[in-house]
Amino acid sequence: MLRLPKGVPLFEKLDASKLQLDAIVLKLKNGCFTGYAAVSFAQANGILVFESGKLISTVFESGPGCRVSSFEALNALADQMAAGNPSILNVYRLSADLTMCIHALLQGEVRYQGQALGLIDIKTLLERVKTEQMNCCLRIYTDDRSSMIFYKAGEPLGFFHDGSDEIEASPGDSQQMTQDPGAKLDLYSTAGIDELMAHDLLEIVHIDSIWKAAVSRQQAKVAAG
Repeated sequence: MLRLPKGVPLFEKLDASKLQLDAIVLKLKNGCFTGYAAVSFAQANGILVFESGKLISTVFESGPGCRVSSFEALNALADQMAAGNPSILNVYRLSADLTMCIHALLQGEVRYQGQALGLIDIKTLLERVKTEQMNCCLRIYTDDRSSMIFYKAGEPLGFFHDGSDEIEASPGDSQQMTQDPGAKLDLYSTAGIDELMAHDLLEIVHIDSIWKAAVSRQQAKVAAG
């Protein structure tokens, strides 16, 4: 799972092995939370992205290339939590603008993915981001380094680099990476925050039912030996 900027911690490094997914989700919903919750297991990660208490994005990743989203992600995360597998919960508050960019990174429209940077005119691409007033995340990476730039309406909000937990104002070594012959580029864009707020997974799924079904499956598995 990609490392994400931490933002302001609401909960950090909580033992999640005894927690219930529905209780976590409803607490964040009722608190009109904006940001993301991450549940980390030994070999898997779940991310829940909220905007003003609305669940706008869910992703569950169990390995390289093994990623599901929305309803499937909630079911997969509920199954892992119901099994009581060792896990850690982190919840970080972000601005609405950065939350929108996190959504773009996790589930936005793919504009470029794994594109060799040497084949891209980066200056022209950035002009396009500005001209089209994109809300997007631009990720530049090599085998051992990565950097992300978040944009709102074509203007950079900040930079997030390996080794950092926070959004920074300077590009850091991202400019140096553009000179690396092995560097690659991803670009993910998304709708504006107003449009995202019109989407709430909790209006179409019953999180308590998802949790109860996961618990029942786990109980049946234990009973079957």
